[in-house]
Amino acid sequence: MSFLWRLAPWLTRLLLLAAATLFFLIGLKYLRAPVENAGADAIVLGSVMAISRVRVAFGAFPLSLSLILLGSLGRKRVLGGLAVLATTIAVITAVRLAGIVLDGPAEEAIKLLRVEAILLALSVAAIFLERARPQGG
Repeated sequence: MSFLWRLAPWLTRLLLLAAATLFFLIGLKYLRAPVENAGADAIVLGSVMAISRVRVAFGAFPLSLSLILLGSLGRKRVLGGLAVLATTIAVITAVRLAGIVLDGPAEEAIKLLRVEAILLALSVAAIFLERARPQGG
């Protein structure tokens, strides 16, 4: 068995773990301080319901995704976790691109788009790697 195939299961799991950590930190950030974090992007939350919506949309959803990705670290769930990650990042990237086209190219949006594109490419590559990997190892 070549070195790549021995390393492959760890590389795909490392990507899932890194993405889970990223989404966990994003979720935690908005669960802890939704008003302050929204305010950093000049978003004004004018009601208790607005604060609650930010906690759910920017806190609970990324946190949920991180738990799904963590749950996919098991041997038989890696490919499914990679598919969830790639699908999520593809949608995020498409929406970010649409926002740039419709709203203009904010500097922060361009930076995030680069990171998302890299994560998407890594996710897709990991799917191909996991599918090509000899089973039983």
